[in-house]
Amino acid sequence: MKITLTLISINIIAFVLSLANFNPIIENYGFSVNNLLSGHVETLVTSMFLHGSFLHLAGNMVALLFLGGAIESKVKGWQYLLVYFLAGILGNLSFFIPLFGFDYSTIGIGASAAISGLVGLGTFVSPGKLTMFPIIIPIPFVIAGALFLMLTSAMLFSTEGQVAYPAHFVGIITGAIFGFLWTKHRIRNSIIFIILVLLITIFPFVLQVVFG
Repeated sequence: MKITLTLISINIIAFVLSLANFNPIIENYGFSVNNLLSGHVETLVTSMFLHGSFLHLAGNMVALLFLGGAIESKVKGWQYLLVYFLAGILGNLSFFIPLFGFDYSTIGIGASAAISGLVGLGTFVSPGKLTMFPIIIPIPFVIAGALFLMLTSAMLFSTEGQVAYPAHFVGIITGAIFGFLWTKHRIRNSIIFIILVLLITIFPFVLQVVFG
């Protein structure tokens, strides 16, 4: 778990350092379309290591610990880091998509899009590995991926709260693409994933019929 623990350490250190001058750091190093168009390309990455509160940090780091720990031994270090950073960067770029309603001045921070990439990756490269995400009960990674995708999709156009669901969605899709390409069991794992998504989709309707 060297990579996972290193990423967690960097996030914690970045959060502690940001407390000394919090608002200017968030404004200058958080991602926004305006920041990027002004030439601050580095914010595509620096924003991934900034968090708005201790709870924001803690939630993401607990998720990273469980998810990263479950897949780090299943992939090479460069694969892990490629998905992590690419998912985070592409998640940030989702702010450009008008369909999601982001204002160009909206600042995005946090590791959640990058972590979402690990969800997508693990769904295909280690589907049977147990992880405690997005619930605190150990479940196979493929179930966690299906649940997370459906929950994120349901909230994709939500304007409530401060969660950038489109960034999460782009992150998990990015990870899933690489997971699909890197797994030796593409067809089998894809079929299992699709079946789970369908079951999760119809489950509320079954409950309504049974108990309605």
